[in-house]
Amino acid sequence: MTSEISIKGMVCERCVSVIREGITKLGYDVAKVNLGKLFLKSEIDSDGHHRIELFLAENGFEMISNRQVRIVNQAKELISEVFGQNVKYDAKLKFSSLLSEKLHMNYDSISELFTDLEGITLEKYIITKRLEKVKELLVYTEFTLTEIAYITGFSSINHLSRQFKELTGFSPSHFKEVRSSKQKLSGKINANL
Repeated sequence: MTSEISIKGMVCERCVSVIREGITKLGYDVAKVNLGKLFLKSEIDSDGHHRIELFLAENGFEMISNRQVRIVNQAKELISEVFGQNVKYDAKLKFSSLLSEKLHMNYDSISELFTDLEGITLEKYIITKRLEKVKELLVYTEFTLTEIAYITGFSSINHLSRQFKELTGFSPSHFKEVRSSKQKLSGKINANL
């Protein structure tokens, strides 16, 4: 059995090296160290967790609890569920209320934890997921941009277009044209094979 420990504050290869050497000096067999993760070759007891946690704190890192990771993963799953449905997104839906209710936590705490662990704000993550849904609708449906804005909960086409261009560098209509051209070209190539 192995142990996996999530670590906050690792930003470079030097961090990986410091953790690998320090944990080895504590007497643990290190299987692998990646940015944000430590993998040990065996299970560790609560005393071992405590010793590793102290070492990390002394070196400017922080052990992330399984509970924190679980909360962030649950938030991601809830957001994906909303945009994964094949029904209209309810523009009145407030993610702050949904997440607070489902995770039994105050939204500000969820948002802060999310940003700390993911390196992106919760709001930006939600916008990214919403825009992924927009891309899907642009490519695989015949909905107009007005309908897509409505379906995905944007207040207007202008708001949707601004957010879309900021994320992709393309306007929604240009994105759809480029994708359609690629699909047609792919279809012709496959037909000739």
